[in-house]
Amino acid sequence: MRRSIWQTLVMLFLTAAVQGASPIPPAGPVQITVHADQVVGQVSRYLTGACIEDVNHEIYGGLYSQMIFGESFQEPPPVSTIPGFMAYGGRWMVRDGEVAISGLDGPKLVSNHGAFQDGAVGVEVFFADRQGDNAGLIVCVAQPGVGADRFSGYEVSLSAARQSLRLGRHRNNYTLLKDVPCAVAPGRWIPLEVRLTGSILEILVEGKSVLRHDDGPAALPAGTVGLRAWQQAARYRNLWVKTGDQRESLAWATAEPTAEVSGMWRPLRQGAAEGHYALDAQRPFVGAQAQQMSFDSGTGQWGVENQGLNRWGLNFVAGQPYEGCLWVRAEKAATLFAALESRDGSQVYAEESLPVAAGDWQRLELALTPHAADSAGRLALKLKQPGSVTLGYAFLQPGAWGRFKDLPVRRDVAQGLIAAGITVLRYGGSMVNNDGYKWKNMIGPRDRRQPYAGLWYRYSSNGWGIPDFMNFAEAAGMAYVPDFNSYETPQDMADFIDYAKGSAESPWGHRRAADGHPAPYQLKYLELGNEERVDDAYAARFAALAEAIWAKDQEIILVVGDFAYARPITNPFGFTGADSGITTLAAHRRILQLARQHQREVWFDVHVNTEHPVACNTTLVGLFSLADALDQIAAGAAHKVVVFELNAGNHAQKRALANALAINAIERDGRLPMVCSANGLQPDGQNDNGWDQGLLFLNPAQVWLQPPGYVAQMFSENYQPQRLACPVTGPAGPLDINAKRSADGATLELQAVNPGDQAVAAQIHLAGFVPRQPLAQRTTLAGPMENRNTAEKTDTMIPERNMWEHRLKDGSTQYTFPAHSFTMLRFE
Repeated sequence: MRRSIWQTLVMLFLTAAVQGASPIPPAGPVQITVHADQVVGQVSRYLTGACIEDVNHEIYGGLYSQMIFGESFQEPPPVSTIPGFMAYGGRWMVRDGEVAISGLDGPKLVSNHGAFQDGAVGVEVFFADRQGDNAGLIVCVAQPGVGADRFSGYEVSLSAARQSLRLGRHRNNYTLLKDVPCAVAPGRWIPLEVRLTGSILEILVEGKSVLRHDDGPAALPAGTVGLRAWQQAARYRNLWVKTGDQRESLAWATAEPTAEVSGMWRPLRQGAAEGHYALDAQRPFVGAQAQQMSFDSGTGQWGVENQGLNRWGLNFVAGQPYEGCLWVRAEKAATLFAALESRDGSQVYAEESLPVAAGDWQRLELALTPHAADSAGRLALKLKQPGSVTLGYAFLQPGAWGRFKDLPVRRDVAQGLIAAGITVLRYGGSMVNNDGYKWKNMIGPRDRRQPYAGLWYRYSSNGWGIPDFMNFAEAAGMAYVPDFNSYETPQDMADFIDYAKGSAESPWGHRRAADGHPAPYQLKYLELGNEERVDDAYAARFAALAEAIWAKDQEIILVVGDFAYARPITNPFGFTGADSGITTLAAHRRILQLARQHQREVWFDVHVNTEHPVACNTTLVGLFSLADALDQIAAGAAHKVVVFELNAGNHAQKRALANALAINAIERDGRLPMVCSANGLQPDGQNDNGWDQGLLFLNPAQVWLQPPGYVAQMFSENYQPQRLACPVTGPAGPLDINAKRSADGATLELQAVNPGDQAVAAQIHLAGFVPRQPLAQRTTLAGPMENRNTAEKTDTMIPERNMWEHRLKDGSTQYTFPAHSFTMLRFE
């Protein structure tokens, strides 16, 4: 009873036509008829999934209980500081009154000048040639951090390559406001000026006004100024700010040298202590270097301290134990002190002394219980008398009280995912497409696992990997799909199946048991790659890995890491619009033939964009057309299509409604067994790459759902397995309706998405169903499209749950669906 792609296209076209026709409210109520005795399809329990990966530090700084960021001391020291400025990424070099940057990933140099809203800013910019992308000013800057989009402010940039001026708005994400042609001559200094008046920005290049923009109600508040480059080498000079009648120069002085301390740590000195630091690349514990600290003379304390991800601070709960370990070595015996302290070190909440014997690397256990609470503390490692130690690894986590089922997982984050109704987890994404991402690097003692250059973070760690993910998913009672690098070897994947499924007496099963999981895993699904170009080369890799895996376990369902399709596929062997660039499903056919030969089932993971609740989601149309095309060429091979990433660049109500529309459409199609939304988690304010889309937000002390997370919760809590015929007639506008019932027919669920900006009145008729209860359970998530929840106000957007007196008469009643809403009505 599934709809064909052409029926879908017709429906979406008509919906779009109605939406765009007129903003006038419907003349009469919409007619919704639910045929409770006409089951037209089955609904999977696994359409409320989440994709997690260590993008925006979902794992390190999120789900993983490790509180230390920079655990292995692999990061280089911070760049030298420039007086009056703070660098966020990149290496800013000062010489002869100029500052230079070879910007790759959006480094920023932000002034300490006070915030202002009205005034002017100017600088001269120099491009050596037409290579690269853009560089320029950022204004109204607030909350900066390391990462391309980690700030609030306007970007005003020039491009010699494109000969253009760009204006963009950042709110820990990126919105392009305008691109305009502009002469940008390489090889000479170009004056760039921004004038700010209320919500209006006027931009001048070489003294000539090039762009004037009124940002209206979206205007950013007051902020400071800075420089930013994106994939561009540039030089700057003569930075100035004018507020009122006063103009002041913001000169760059020679950078001040910094201590040789790994970048996520900071020097610690108290009293009259004198000493030095060094990064030891000759005898590291893991990776490329270790951290040496030496107390040379004087009295006081000398050491290093860590405040976690982005130095947001470590959360300490009074009276609760914290545990961990350190790996250290010393040429001469020394006493190291570990302490939980306030951010500035003025308060010591817990401290212990740790004897360090002379010799090679040794593990020291940590056990600390703070006597006071602090949501932004630090871990200090220090010497109190002359001596020297080298640090190789540091681990700190809450005791069992703060972890989920004694796993290395934050209890509150795990409970948040469970509360969101997540039924399936996929662990993977672009992070798997990296040479260092291999499963054998993720087993054994986590403190001995080697770091690697990850895709999202150059100094990634394997402390929490695929086995840890499977441990968590099984403990949480969720179905799960681990994603693997498609360049794993066939032997390594055969070994993984032995590791996951073999008896504890087998060689690899024994390794699993030693890692803390004696029983075989309940592994059913396994994905190979992410957003791959599914061509002959991928098909060959898939076949080699599949042969090795199926030889060990014939029940494993393998998933092809496909990409997205933005246009409908009418000819399986000649089409356009695939994000991967393929134009034929010839490789898909090879994979299907392989599955048929082995009498196995394969799935294809296709990603869908849910940035906005648009009437015609082209990636959703492409998804269904791919499913149709695979049906045409399968020749009897068992197969399915799944969505492991509903993707967006925001976490607001508009994304929540877009997710609801996508799941509604997938329920109606009836073919997809699993859907996951990305990203499952996001540390608050952490947006390194545009994927500002977490279902669940968190900081060191809090966890809260965003509107898309509440949509998953609503679908999950109100799940019913049977979809019903539910025709909608009349001027429905953008209203999107599904109806479902329980297997015994005793419960009927009506779910409606209204992404429009006006309420829609409807007449609901229940055919073949008479509620026993006079009240229906009503759950509604409604509010402005840009609304989201913050750490300060976590309940701006939460579902309203209450009982509604339906007053059915002859099976009919009236209901008005609010604007910008997702509503579920449950009749018993």
